[in-house]
Amino acid sequence: MHTFSSKQYIPAEGLLIRVVDHGEVLTLDYQEATRLHQRSLWWGTAVGYRAMQVAAVALSGNKLWQRDNLVVVSAHPGDGVLDSLNYVTRCADRDTLTVMQNSHCINRCNSEMKFEWWVSDGGKTAHVMLHEDFVPREFYELIDRRVYSETRADDDKLFELYKVNLSSRIWVAPLEQSFSFELLPPMVRGELPAGHAWVKEPA
Repeated sequence: MHTFSSKQYIPAEGLLIRVVDHGEVLTLDYQEATRLHQRSLWWGTAVGYRAMQVAAVALSGNKLWQRDNLVVVSAHPGDGVLDSLNYVTRCADRDTLTVMQNSHCINRCNSEMKFEWWVSDGGKTAHVMLHEDFVPREFYELIDRRVYSETRADDDKLFELYKVNLSSRIWVAPLEQSFSFELLPPMVRGELPAGHAWVKEPA
């Protein structure tokens, strides 16, 4: 199988991500990722896409990463996030996406969701994490009030302002200032990350 140098084909730069799919280098653009979510899911789309830029860099090494066999786990259930992950990796289309859940975070955004992802190419896994202090506590409190029908006056306006501000910050700051990553052993479809607080280990 032909391989492509990550020096010639930079994995992530600006609004772009490059990835090999069925022997062809694809250049993906964030503007296309936002097509489904022009306004309502700005923040989720942005943070999910930027996280996949980190994964692209982490998994590329000397050769550009390939998405043919990618397995993805997300600890964030938001639609914008998941759509960005799928746009880059096609993990939902190929049924290789697992969305983690805990007792309070079941297919909906709330304060206990995690901004972390695992992207595995069959040889290694990139565990990508948004820095814990990136999202202010006030934003999580706004989410919880919306989820539990405790919205206050002006909460909707504040929520939109926070999303715009967070989206701008995630693009202005270099990736390394917003995210960290570690390389782990490969994961298979449906596998959950070992040692995570949400995963119950077998007795």
